[in-house]
Amino acid sequence: MRFVLLIMFLFCFRISEAQKILEINYFSLFGKNKSFQFFSNSEIDYKLKGDFFYRTHKIVNMQDSMLIFDNDSAVKLDQLKAIKIRGMKLSHWILVAGLGFFIIDTGNNIANNHSTLVNQQTIVFASTCLVLGIIAKHFQDKHVQIRKNCTLRILDINFQNLNK
Repeated sequence: MRFVLLIMFLFCFRISEAQKILEINYFSLFGKNKSFQFFSNSEIDYKLKGDFFYRTHKIVNMQDSMLIFDNDSAVKLDQLKAIKIRGMKLSHWILVAGLGFFIIDTGNNIANNHSTLVNQQTIVFASTCLVLGIIAKHFQDKHVQIRKNCTLRILDINFQNLNK
C-alpha cells in the first residue's frame, strides 16, 4: 500500500506545475513583521494610485512585476496603492442578530396583543448591535498601504528542478 501511495505521489509531483505566489511583507501597528500570500485564482482587493475605491478581481497569472486579472487587465506592482486583506465576516452576523432580535420581539408583542409594541430594552440591544456591527466591519479587514516599509514579491516556486 505504501508503494502505491509513493508512486501516486511521485507521479502527481512530476506533472504538477509551479505555483506562483504574491507575497506581501509589512509591519503591523505595533511593529511586528507580518506576511500574507495571495495565490493564483484567488480574489484580491486592491487600490491603484489615484483611485478612491477598492477593486476586486481574481488573479489569473503573475509575472515578474505584473499581476494579470480575470478581466484581462494587467497591473504593475508599483501602481498599487493599497491592498485589503479580508478577515472574518463577523459584522454581518452582529447586524443580523440585532435586526433579527428587534423583528422577533416586535412580532411577539404584536402576536400577543401587548400594549407596547417596541420595548426600550429591544431598542437598546438593537442599536448596540448596530454600532458594534459597524465597528466590527471597520476592523475586520486589514488595509495594507504600500509604502517604503511594505514589500511585494512574486515568487515562482518550482520544485521540478530539484530531482535533476
